[in-house]
Amino acid sequence: MHIFGMILVLVLLADGADAQSTYKSWNNPDAAQSSAVADKKLQDFVTKLNALVDKAEKARAADPTFLRDLRDLANGSHRPWNAVVLSDAFLDGNFEVNPKWTVLAGEYWVEKGWGLRSAIKPQGQTAEAKPAERKNKDAAAELFGQILSQALGGKPRTTTQTPAAPTHAAIHSIVNIPNAFALEAQFSSWTGEGRLEMVMYQGNMTSASTSVGYRLAYIPGGGVELVRVSSRGTTVMDASTLAKPLEDKKFHAVEWRRHPDGQMTVKIDGKQVLSVTDRGFRDPFNGIALINHGGDYIVKKLEISGAS
Repeated sequence: MHIFGMILVLVLLADGADAQSTYKSWNNPDAAQSSAVADKKLQDFVTKLNALVDKAEKARAADPTFLRDLRDLANGSHRPWNAVVLSDAFLDGNFEVNPKWTVLAGEYWVEKGWGLRSAIKPQGQTAEAKPAERKNKDAAAELFGQILSQALGGKPRTTTQTPAAPTHAAIHSIVNIPNAFALEAQFSSWTGEGRLEMVMYQGNMTSASTSVGYRLAYIPGGGVELVRVSSRGTTVMDASTLAKPLEDKKFHAVEWRRHPDGQMTVKIDGKQVLSVTDRGFRDPFNGIALINHGGDYIVKKLEISGAS
């Protein structure tokens, strides 16, 4: 019986070899459609699996580490962000077109060979401090000048005050960003002061502090925060401290991903530093903003993809 089976296998293999030499290769016309159906089934499976993980988390039905690993496995099995909605490397030296960025506060410029830059000097460095004796002499001279001008029939001179230095710089680009997105950027930090925020906002970008949306913040010294700003206030959803600060004037890679189920992860130079799930915003976002709170930063490249 075994011998008969071996003979049958050899005959089938021989017939297969003859068929390969006789017939030409054939492409299935339904292959593309079958692939699309398979992708749809996979996406549906991942969505259902994430929903089950959500229920298990709420009910505390399993070990949290196991549930986190299960969610990571599900979300790692596909990449929903398949449509690029914004991409800018600032190579043309002009941030006002293709795509269009609008400065809301402070100053931004393109540093040739580097990228989009914003630098704010600390308040103590905006003006040179004068010795007390020099200040007194200047005040006396100013008073004498005003008295002399009035005696000669002139109008009193007004003292011109130096405008206060800006405390922040903000720039944004209006673009339709799906609720599930992937942001990839490269930036460098040049001083030990300030705070750099990358903002996904909804509605109009009217204020650097109150516009609603999610904010990914880097704080010199190695601090990283993921913040939600809503009508109810500001909430730090997750935070961590990097092993090494990034104030080395080198570019560092940032990956900020938001999955369809609301899970967000942040990686810096390939290492995950933040992870949180939040469904506070379910609608698409209306734009991306960069806010410099008192530091010196350069953004070399920025790309946003969304789930179609």
